Amino acid sequence: MKKLIILLLFIPITSFGQVNEITINKIYNLSVKWGEERINKLYDDMVYYDLFNRDLYLYQDDFSLLVRGKKFWEEIKVDYKLIDDLYKRAKTKGYKKAYAEFRKLLNDNEEVIEDNYNYLKNIIRKMFVEKEAYILTNSADKNLKKVIINLANHYKKNKKSTFFKMIDGVPNFHRIINKKITKKYSLFAIKHSFYFYNWNIKTKLEKKLKDGVYKHWRYVKLLAGNSKKRFEKNIPSDGQIDRLQIVRYPAGGGELRDHVDPKKNQRVVSGIIMSKIGEDFKSGGFYFKSSKNKKINIEKNLNEGDAVIFYGSIAHGVEKVDPKEKLSWKINKGRWFIGMFVNDSDHIKNRVTARDLTGSVKKY
Repeated sequence: MKKLIILLLFIPITSFGQVNEITINKIYNLSVKWGEERINKLYDDMVYYDLFNRDLYLYQDDFSLLVRGKKFWEEIKVDYKLIDDLYKRAKTKGYKKAYAEFRKLLNDNEEVIEDNYNYLKNIIRKMFVEKEAYILTNSADKNLKKVIINLANHYKKNKKSTFFKMIDGVPNFHRIINKKITKKYSLFAIKHSFYFYNWNIKTKLEKKLKDGVYKHWRYVKLLAGNSKKRFEKNIPSDGQIDRLQIVRYPAGGGELRDHVDPKKNQRVVSGIIMSKIGEDFKSGGFYFKSSKNKKINIEKNLNEGDAVIFYGSIAHGVEKVDPKEKLSWKINKGRWFIGMFVNDSDHIKNRVTARDLTGSVKKY
C-alpha cells in the first residue's frame, strides 16, 4: 500500500527546545515500508541503537528481557543458553562484564543488525536531512475508533468539562476548548480534548486505548532518539510525562492554527487519524505550511487508522472543520484524532510548550 512522503525545507533549530518554522517544499507519493518489523528485530524491548549517537545501549532495568526476545534472537540465531548464562552472571558478578559479552554476541551477528540499522538510519536521515514526513498506513487497529468514541461518551456523560495542571495526582479529564478558553493556552484551538495519564489507566476501555496507541508510539519514540518505554512510568514530579489525548475537532469550525512543536523531549511528532474526510466531515483537516505560506492540506490522503510522523518544527495545523455547519459540543460529528505527547509537567519551571505562529494567543 502506498504511503505519502512530504519533502520539507529545513531551517536550523534554536535553543531550549524551541524551533524555527519549517515549511513544505514538495509532495511525493512513494511506496515506503514502515520499519516496525525491522525495529522489532533490532530492539525487542531491551536493546536499541541510539540513532543520533550511532551507538548501542543496553538498559540494565530490562536485562531480564534478554531471555524473552525470541523473535529477535531467532532472527540472528543466538544461543539461548548463552543468553541465560549472561543474565545469571549479570545478577551475580555485575552488569558491566555481562554487557561487554552481550555486545560481543551482537557484534558476531553484525551483518543482520547492520542491515536493519541502516534501514532505520535512512528513515531518520530522510526526515532530518532530506526533510521528509511519512504517512504510515494501518498503524492502528480497526476497533480503536470505537474505543475512543466510547471513552469520550463516558467522560461527557459522567464528568464535567474541567482542567487540571500536570502535577502529581492529576486525574484523567476532558475539556471543551472554545474561543474563550483557548486564550488561556499556548495555541489557538477549537476542540474537545480528553486527557489520559498512565497512572490512571484502570478500566478496560482505557487499557485498550493505551495498548492501541503504544503499539505505534513506542516505535516513534525510538526514531525520536528515546528508548521504547522511556517516560511511560514517569509521574509529573519526574519532570517529563507521557500523555494521551483524544481530540474531536467539531463540525462547525473546530481548528488548530499554525504552530510548531518543541524537540526537547521528542524530536519526531506523531498522531493517529481516527476519521475520514468525506465520511465523518466534509472539509478542513490536517495541513502543513508551504514555503509560500500556503496551506497544503493532506487530509484526502489520510484514512482512519493511519499515522503521520514528522519533525516537530514543521509548521502545521488543522483547518476549520465544516465551518458552515452549526457547532455542537454534544454530538460526535467532526474530525477525530489521537495525539501522543511527551510533555514537560507543571513541576518544571519555564516548561517548554508548542509555539503559536499566528499571534492568536498570549506569548509564553
